[in-house]
Amino acid sequence: MNGSLAGFEERRLAELKEHVAARAAAEQARRPRRRIVLAVAAGAAVAAVASVVTVSSMGGAAPAYAVTKDSDGIVYVTVRDTPPDEFPDVKGLTRQLQSLNVPAIVDYVPAGQKCKEPRGAIVTDIPGDLYHTPRNVPGDPGAWQMQINTKLFKSGQTFVWTLEVDPINGWNGTSTILMRDPVAPCELVPDDRPHYLAPSPSPWVKATSLGGYQVEGKTVGEVLPEIGKRGLKVAYLVTEPAPDKPRDPDMLYVMYPTKQNTPVGEDWFVWQADEQEKGVIRLMVTQKLHRP
Repeated sequence: MNGSLAGFEERRLAELKEHVAARAAAEQARRPRRRIVLAVAAGAAVAAVASVVTVSSMGGAAPAYAVTKDSDGIVYVTVRDTPPDEFPDVKGLTRQLQSLNVPAIVDYVPAGQKCKEPRGAIVTDIPGDLYHTPRNVPGDPGAWQMQINTKLFKSGQTFVWTLEVDPINGWNGTSTILMRDPVAPCELVPDDRPHYLAPSPSPWVKATSLGGYQVEGKTVGEVLPEIGKRGLKVAYLVTEPAPDKPRDPDMLYVMYPTKQNTPVGEDWFVWQADEQEKGVIRLMVTQKLHRP
């Protein structure tokens, strides 16, 4: 990995942590609809009044997305939460963005897959105001918005926007990257990348059905009887210590989507648990605990 790409990924990770922290603080009182945001390149906020509006809907429900453009060349894309298998029409969204002078490609990637890389050369000198990380829409927990400045694109650049399903939590997600032309089409292949896990579960998925029972550091064989006593079901997230030196000191474990069918033994260790679905305890398990 070259130095420029490493810096790019670090910025992406930092922005993800900021988003998760802000969301947790704002939504302590309720469990939100499942949504996570992964994005790159932030800029200053720009106020605007839309002069061009394009709306798409699915199944007669609320619009899946709306694209607006103001007189200053700022494009706003508002996307509503949808089930993971009902992402917006990415081809239609691509056409609408291109019609508003955004040189974009929008792709959808199901959980457990990724676009085959490399697709093109990455642009690292991104203007700060070119586009914002997606932000939750105040007063509408089912929507988030991205902002793009069409005047800051250079000739021969493509805004590659990927709508995806987070393999850890099953949340809808998005990632963005600026590339130089030509950009190859998204060829779906198995996702063999390490996905870093937070050191503790989000407030809205804490394993409350365990009633305070601590699973951390115990073996699967020690934990399963306690889960059984409580009449709970169990699921596993197969993890392992982060490879090499972790990019973030708090994220000590990773999961690989391609390894989730690995049989889990009773001598495996549990380092965290959450409850994505009421009554189903998901154990984060590893054959080897992380060692400092």
